[in-house]
Amino acid sequence: MPEPISFDAVRQTLLARRRALERRVDRVQTDVRHQAAPLDADSEEQVVQLENDPVLDALDASGRRELAEIDRALARLDAGAYGRCERCGEDIPAARLRAQPAATTCAPCAA
Repeated sequence: MPEPISFDAVRQTLLARRRALERRVDRVQTDVRHQAAPLDADSEEQVVQLENDPVLDALDASGRRELAEIDRALARLDAGAYGRCERCGEDIPAARLRAQPAATTCAPCAA
């Protein structure tokens, strides 16, 4: 039988992931704003420099979404609601929480 989820371990995992995401989002923002390497004066060169901006925007949005999910999971931990499905109210299996610590639904409700 698998061990039950340790809420302290979950909190530490979520906080570590949050710190890593914050660093990634900060780096992406630096790149999007071209702070590390300002845009070239030549407009043709600027086109090349800006070609990755859509990818950076997508990485930024993805990171911010995951940060919000982590914040919601931390709030559920604080409220004593962590590990319960937000849709059906049943317990979310420990295996799912280990794989996705910020999961808000059980697998059947997520499907």
